[in-house]
Amino acid sequence: MINRSIAYQRVKIQLKPVILFVAALIYMGALSSCNEQPKNSRHTSFNYQHFKDSVLNTDKGDVCDAENCLDDENFVPGRDSTSGFFERLESNWKEEEAAVAKNSLPLQKAVQANLSALRAFRYGFRAGGGCRQQECPLYAEVDKSEQVLHLYVDGELVDTYPVSTGIKGRETPSFSVRPSGPIFTKYTSKKFPGGNYKGLGNMPYAVFVKGGYAIHGTTPGNFRRLGIRASHGCIRLHPDNAKVFTELVKQYGLGNTWVTVKP
Repeated sequence: MINRSIAYQRVKIQLKPVILFVAALIYMGALSSCNEQPKNSRHTSFNYQHFKDSVLNTDKGDVCDAENCLDDENFVPGRDSTSGFFERLESNWKEEEAAVAKNSLPLQKAVQANLSALRAFRYGFRAGGGCRQQECPLYAEVDKSEQVLHLYVDGELVDTYPVSTGIKGRETPSFSVRPSGPIFTKYTSKKFPGGNYKGLGNMPYAVFVKGGYAIHGTTPGNFRRLGIRASHGCIRLHPDNAKVFTELVKQYGLGNTWVTVKP
């Protein structure tokens, strides 16, 4: 009887660390499951103003003003196919990547970022996501009657940007879609010229939304027109606002972004 008791105590002592270890694993698993967030959960701690300030306070004055030769002269948003257009863009950017390498490191980085975004878009990436419209973490509503863009982050109105949508005969269509992408830092349309913003073209910080229509920055000569219809179909923003918007789309992802354009 004594021997059995001693054996029992020995087994009990040997099992104790094992029991504690298993209990710890169960406890950690419970904590992990409690902390898991759904894929499209809202970023409740996101501080838009802090994000905006940090975006606008970076890379000040480090982009030179350079000749821009990107884009196809005959491409018209909403009419022409984008597949061949993007092929020509990639070819042009490859050439420019080599051309600017010795002259401007910031400009080279912008071109490289464009190439990465374009390749991801063309070779397999497609925007997905379960959210729709205002339930998406990032939601932009363009009101053509007021010429403003209302920006919502996690369901909260955080900013309102003046815009320029299409003029008569080149109207911006009304739609409600998840942006198709891609997203470009450096972009120029020679068909509709209007300057070159800090070497980033006349349509810097462009997010393609649907069928060649994009939300993008404009050049200083068009700043005074923001708030009235003035574009050839795309949605123009001040480049500061366009930069913030593109960085937000990159952070949240195309799959968690929605754009509505209403009459």
